[in-house]
Amino acid sequence: MWNGIDTRQLYRERIQVAIDLWDRILRGQITNRAQLEEQLYAEYKKRGIEPFRGFSKVRIYDKEIATVFVVGKYGLGLGDDIIESTKHIFTVEYRCDKAYLLLKNSSFQVSDALRDEIRTLINVPELGLGLEDRVFRFMRYVFTGTLLTFFPEEEFVLTYRSLQEIFPELKDILIRYVKFYVAFKIAEGIVLGQITNPAERKIYKYAYCVKLNVQKCAPSDKLIREVTIRVYKAPKRIVDRLFADLAARSSGGVPTAGAGSK
Repeated sequence: MWNGIDTRQLYRERIQVAIDLWDRILRGQITNRAQLEEQLYAEYKKRGIEPFRGFSKVRIYDKEIATVFVVGKYGLGLGDDIIESTKHIFTVEYRCDKAYLLLKNSSFQVSDALRDEIRTLINVPELGLGLEDRVFRFMRYVFTGTLLTFFPEEEFVLTYRSLQEIFPELKDILIRYVKFYVAFKIAEGIVLGQITNPAERKIYKYAYCVKLNVQKCAPSDKLIREVTIRVYKAPKRIVDRLFADLAARSSGGVPTAGAGSK
């Protein structure tokens, strides 16, 4: 490993920021979502942390508030009374967490009643301008909890499959978020020194889809490279050696839609 980090250290500073922000919330120094977003931005910039993202940066710090909520509830173990008292700050995450727990407590078995409950919770303006944005915002919440290892990876996949049933009109595009997740897992492997050459990178990408038992979930190499360099701050010169074949065949600009736009 070129920077000597391990899995525990990979998200340490990000989690510490969330803990510090919760301290300010509980002291009454942060009282609304806008303040939280501003202070999250300031702390990340000070520490050189990049929010979880692909190519897009649209409302990226508002989306990153999911990290703060997940660390508070599932990392610090903050009780229901605190979660309830701060739901005016975590307007998006509070709804997403309720939807996640409904699915989990139902063993991800979608009944008509559960379908109606999830659609009611997610399909609201707080989560986005349209249905696709709103469902993807919920997927981002589960993605965040899974990436930080607070939620089992199996539940991320089960959430994806459940949403295909609950929102059949989005069935063909929900795979984008699975690709987004796989891109981050491959980037993790690169940063942790588990992937050291282009051949391993290619094998790992498709092997991870087999592991998840999800077809056609392999992300683009451009997205993996972007996440590895921008989010995980891996040295560009080393990453470029792993993606030498990408540079050789590259003939245009960086895409801004699809799996990288989360």
